[in-house]
Amino acid sequence: MVRLGGGLALTLFGCIFFAVSQAQDEQNRGAVIAILAILGGLSLAGQGLRGHREGATDREEALPAGPPISAERTILGLLAAWVLPGLGHWIIGRRGKAILFFATITTCFLLGVILAQGRNLSYERDSVYFLAYMFNAGETGLGWLLTRGLELTHKIPYLQLGFLYTAVACLLNLVAMMDFVATCTRNADNRPATGGEEA
Repeated sequence: MVRLGGGLALTLFGCIFFAVSQAQDEQNRGAVIAILAILGGLSLAGQGLRGHREGATDREEALPAGPPISAERTILGLLAAWVLPGLGHWIIGRRGKAILFFATITTCFLLGVILAQGRNLSYERDSVYFLAYMFNAGETGLGWLLTRGLELTHKIPYLQLGFLYTAVACLLNLVAMMDFVATCTRNADNRPATGGEEA
C-alpha cells in the first residue's frame, strides 16, 4: 500500500509540476522532469498493485473457482473497456487491473492533450492519429466535444508530441482490451467440469 500511495502521489506531483511549468515558461522546459515523475509514479503504483496481487495469490488459490464469464458479459465488458479504459476489468471484479489501466491510459491521454493544447483531437488535422484514437472511444469523444471549437492559430511547440502521447494511450487501451478478453477466456478454460461435460 505504501508503494501504491507513493506512486499515486508522485504521479499527481508530476501532473501539477507540468501545469505549473507550462504556466511559468512558454518553452515548458520542466516538462521532462514532470513526465519522468509521472512515469515513475505510475510504475511505482503498478508495483504496489502487483505486490498486493501476489500476496493474495495463495488466498485466491484456496477459494473455489468462480463461475465462468458468459459470452454476453464478455462482449458487454469489451464494449465497456472500449468506452473507458479499465471498465471491462472492473465489471468482472479485477479492480486492481481496472485502476491501473485507467490511471495509466488516462494520464497518458490527458498529457497528450495538454501538450497539444487541445488541438490534437481532430480528424481533419491528422486522420492517421485519429484512427488510433478510436480505440479509446469515450475519452476521445468527450475530448473532441470539449475541444472541437479550438483552432490552430499559433505555433504549438509540442503539438506532434501531443498527437503521439494521445495515440499511444489509445493503443494501450487496445492492449487492455486484449488482456480483458484473455482474462475472460482463462476463466472459461479453468471452470470445473460437471458430470454432463467431458473432462
